[in-house]
Amino acid sequence: MTQEQKAFIERVGALAAADMQKSGVLASLTIAQAILESGWGKSGLTVKANALFGIKAGSSWKGRVYSAKTQECYDGATFTTVTALFRAYGSWAESVADHSALLTGATRYKAVIGERDYKTACRAIKAAGYATDPQYADKLIQIIESYGLTAYDGAGSATQPAGQPETSGGKNDTAGGKTPADAKGGGKMKASEFIKKLQDIVDNYKTLYVMGCFGAPLTGGNVSRYCTNHSYNKQAARTAMIKAAANQNPPVYGFDCVCLIKGVLWGWSGDASKTYGGAGYAVNGVPDIGADTMITKCSGVSTDFSKIVPGEAVWLSGHIGVYIGGGKVIECTPAFKNCVQVTACLNIGAISGMNGRRWTKHGKLPYITYDTAESPQQGAQSGTDTPKPSGGSSDTSGALAFSVGDVVRFTGNRHYTNANASSGPACKPGTAKVTAIAKGTKHPYHLIKQSGGGSTVYGWVDAADVQKVSGDGSAPAPKMRVGARVKYSGPLYRDSNGNGQGKTVSGTYTVKYYYPGRKCGVHVDGLGWVPESACTVIG
Repeated sequence: MTQEQKAFIERVGALAAADMQKSGVLASLTIAQAILESGWGKSGLTVKANALFGIKAGSSWKGRVYSAKTQECYDGATFTTVTALFRAYGSWAESVADHSALLTGATRYKAVIGERDYKTACRAIKAAGYATDPQYADKLIQIIESYGLTAYDGAGSATQPAGQPETSGGKNDTAGGKTPADAKGGGKMKASEFIKKLQDIVDNYKTLYVMGCFGAPLTGGNVSRYCTNHSYNKQAARTAMIKAAANQNPPVYGFDCVCLIKGVLWGWSGDASKTYGGAGYAVNGVPDIGADTMITKCSGVSTDFSKIVPGEAVWLSGHIGVYIGGGKVIECTPAFKNCVQVTACLNIGAISGMNGRRWTKHGKLPYITYDTAESPQQGAQSGTDTPKPSGGSSDTSGALAFSVGDVVRFTGNRHYTNANASSGPACKPGTAKVTAIAKGTKHPYHLIKQSGGGSTVYGWVDAADVQKVSGDGSAPAPKMRVGARVKYSGPLYRDSNGNGQGKTVSGTYTVKYYYPGRKCGVHVDGLGWVPESACTVIG
């Protein structure tokens, strides 16, 4: 690779990596297309029109145009030279943004958006008709592999370049290279409270995987701090992601896998006015240690997942998470969604529609008190392993009416730490979400309260106490979010700032991306961006 090529990749790579967080278009794909279509930035189209991609200027294009010759292969064998009008831009950044707007705005590119495997993405964009060259996908794949462009996809990409592990490497104590003091911890926080705090982060905060960050809001000086604190964050792609997430309202909070655990135990509260979100460094008897060290501090460490209980740490080399029950783990990882997220514990069983991984060990953290219990058969509710009753009386409700993910009305006043417990603490009724199911047990539904719904439930409950949410105002209206179903009638736009008004649509759509506060911060299906104010959330 020449210095000129390296400079080109770094320049376009930073733009593509930042754009990927907004559009879902794989950065390595964007860079490879730019290399191939612009001739490393030397084509006349790029030099004179700042166009990195040969996007034709159709009748809907209202911007600048540039006339140039190009080769097309219409019959799969013979290339023909034609003269065409191409879109022109004021900068390379505009070119990258419009390239993604083209892909996200057309349903035929639906298979490209969000795809994390570069080979699949390359083949999908060719299959959708982006280019007529029959070897287009193979050329892109060769470019990506030759120049290691998956480094710009983040560590969660399906295939990593040499030296880029999927996990953080286990060296993510926040103080850098120091050797932490060996602390036993006071065990003051209960496991149920610990899980509740982790779930609150997943449900109510925007997060990003940032190495060495234990919950700092990515605002002000924190942005430059975490762009330079670790070699992992110094990678151009990761730096671009941090900067793209900077100074949003509400803010994005940074965590890594072990710092998620430490941050919560250090008192993180989501306070955006505090440097570390309300957490204090190495407080509450919890030392600053990495993932590989933390598992050695746990008790009852085992590779047998049949007796795991909620609140335990789950570990594989260089990475750590927390088991929350129902066959699920909360972890912060650049894989899958690049943030704090819920995943399936594949040691227990796969969960339909949920990302997951198989862990090596689990153990009880010395910093919390375990007030939770769960029979192993109450784990995953779908997949190859079929849940079995763990003893005691079975529920008498017949076929269960609700599924995991359903928002329901909880009418009871008691929840339980496991699905067959004989006693449990009191709680308040209200709106909740079903997070796990254990058929044939006393308390078959695991519920977690919904913000603003009035309930304090967090545990297993009786089927008779779970009802459909009524439409009489007794439950809060559904909120705008990724995955929400919305009704919308009006024009589509090519970006979230309201640029590039396109065709008018009317119907019910699914929210694919959501950026609150922006002029057109809602992306519906694979169609385009629309104003949140014009959308009606229906589910």
